[in-house]
Amino acid sequence: MGEVAAIAGLTELWRLTTGDERVTVAVVDGLVEQDHPALTGTALTQLREVWTGGPASGRAAAHGTAVASVLFGRHDGPVPGIAPGCRPVSVPVFAEGRRTSQLDLARAIELAADAGAHVINVSGGQLADPGEAEDALARAVRRCREQGVLVVAAAGNDGCLCDHVPATLDGVLAVGACDEAGRPLEMSNYGPGSRRQGLLAPGANVLVAVPGGATGRMSGT
Repeated sequence: MGEVAAIAGLTELWRLTTGDERVTVAVVDGLVEQDHPALTGTALTQLREVWTGGPASGRAAAHGTAVASVLFGRHDGPVPGIAPGCRPVSVPVFAEGRRTSQLDLARAIELAADAGAHVINVSGGQLADPGEAEDALARAVRRCREQGVLVVAAAGNDGCLCDHVPATLDGVLAVGACDEAGRPLEMSNYGPGSRRQGLLAPGANVLVAVPGGATGRMSGT
């Protein structure tokens, strides 16, 4: 637990709470390896209605497993997560060899909301101004906002002065990445939408679960 606790503020947070089972957190990402040692026993529910399939060891699954471990990893396991005490839900939407559309993201967000999510994490999206978002995605995010569901989305890893949706849609919390000193990573997007409604979070060399039972380091928003 020592390595992860080096992230500023995390040890203090864990003294207050490691989550609450009355709070449902959904991860819209790739398929999650549920039997990874970091996640076994976490009662993670996977909703695969919008997932088109793919290998459990590909890049999409690696990303989904990594993000899930950062959020839900057991504290007696190899990757102590931020809030393992919350009710975890995974909505796989990223798949190998297929570009995830805004419609896919919209359907996944709706599915997470239907499952009772209070917080929906979307570590992906598309480069676009908020006004260019497709109607389905805008409606899904608006529904969450109206129902008090917080959508948290990556600002994007293109390193450009550009916006990313759904991160910059109204009511979404956009998250960019910084190093341990609080300096933005070069890969982190910094468009006007992210600056308007976003924040930076530690995103450099974060300890994560890797499919196959291993651990590794990952950087990004």
